[in-house]
Amino acid sequence: MKWIGFFILALMTLLLFGFSLFTAFDGDIYIVPILFFIVACFLIASIKAFHETEKTITNARIFLGTILAVTMGTLSTYLVSVYFDLGAILAAAIVGIIAAMTISDYAVEIYCGAFVGMVSPEVLHDLTHIVIAGLLAGLIFYLSLNTFEGYGGKLGTIAFSSWIIMTTFSKCELIEELKEVQHFGTSIVIYSIGAAIITYVLSIRLKNGPVLASGMVSLTGALLLPAIHDENAATLAAVVMAASFVGMSSKKRLKNELQVLLSGVIMGVLFVYSVNHFCGAGGKLGTLAFASAVSANGLLILIRKFAKKPMR
Repeated sequence: MKWIGFFILALMTLLLFGFSLFTAFDGDIYIVPILFFIVACFLIASIKAFHETEKTITNARIFLGTILAVTMGTLSTYLVSVYFDLGAILAAAIVGIIAAMTISDYAVEIYCGAFVGMVSPEVLHDLTHIVIAGLLAGLIFYLSLNTFEGYGGKLGTIAFSSWIIMTTFSKCELIEELKEVQHFGTSIVIYSIGAAIITYVLSIRLKNGPVLASGMVSLTGALLLPAIHDENAATLAAVVMAASFVGMSSKKRLKNELQVLLSGVIMGVLFVYSVNHFCGAGGKLGTLAFASAVSANGLLILIRKFAKKPMR
């Protein structure tokens, strides 16, 4: 059981990478080498994470607490999003902030469940699918407790994994979209960098913690961007939320704002080329952040390795 969580997270991220590469091949062929390099960096950091992975100690109390907290986060976010008509981003941000301020011991698990509950109402599903996806995410959360520690976006990748498994083995279907976002790709990258750095500062420098920091940035983006951008507000709000997950990374993984900036750039690029894939799945934004944070760490490993080599 030691590496089950590792392989689930790595494979789901590589799946999203693969579809992003497909989009690039179909249109902007010049970006393909860059994406391949990002994938290579992801694999480098993943190999390191594989060796760092420790066995999850079996504990019934922790297991049940994790399952219940993730499922609670799933249901509360879904109900707030759909039945109160607040939308997925606003709902997840509110649930995350409340959890961080009231149930801090389980805030991370609840926030993970919030991403599961972000599933689009347009996805073919019912409430049973929501509950099962929440339970699956809770199980994956428990299995991956000791792998990829400290990487922003890990919670979203857990949520994304639950929906991919759900849609594979049930009649639940994700939706297909044909969005064109390349024409404001620069704005996407800029917002990605800004949201990632602000979240990191709130979390690490100002010691608010990752869940509260991400929730605050996501909530601010969801409320302010419609007043600033008319046509592209929803997309940019999604970018801000995804980038806030990058900023949730620990200081062990991204040591300073410059490294967060690098990860934010990668996140912006990946967002552009994955926007039409796995639409409606809860956790997709987090998976983009996870891919970016791990890839940035892989690039930093490469840089450090070559910097140590003596000049000839």
